[in-house]
Amino acid sequence: MPSLPVQIVTLAETLPEFRDEVFSVLSELAELCRQEEGCLRFDLYCDAANPNKLNTIELWESLEAHNRHLNSTHVGRGVLILIGKVKGLPDIRILKPLNELT
Repeated sequence: MPSLPVQIVTLAETLPEFRDEVFSVLSELAELCRQEEGCLRFDLYCDAANPNKLNTIELWESLEAHNRHLNSTHVGRGVLILIGKVKGLPDIRILKPLNELT
């Protein structure tokens, strides 16, 4: 049985004084992520009420493709650049359709 695509939502909050730098790093990272094998979608958003709150909405061919993404060189480099520029750790949520729960 083939694996189903995996939807991922990541939530993070930038420190206000680093917002422009964080946006720039994430925009560059998103371009690299979109080129990865197995990436079907990788979009960046900020909260309309609080632009320091950031989201990614991602769609990957499989959980394995997402795991490869998390272990990629460019993600590791991006994480290192963002240390101290965001509040805490990002909240990565792997979503499952409701109809798969029943």
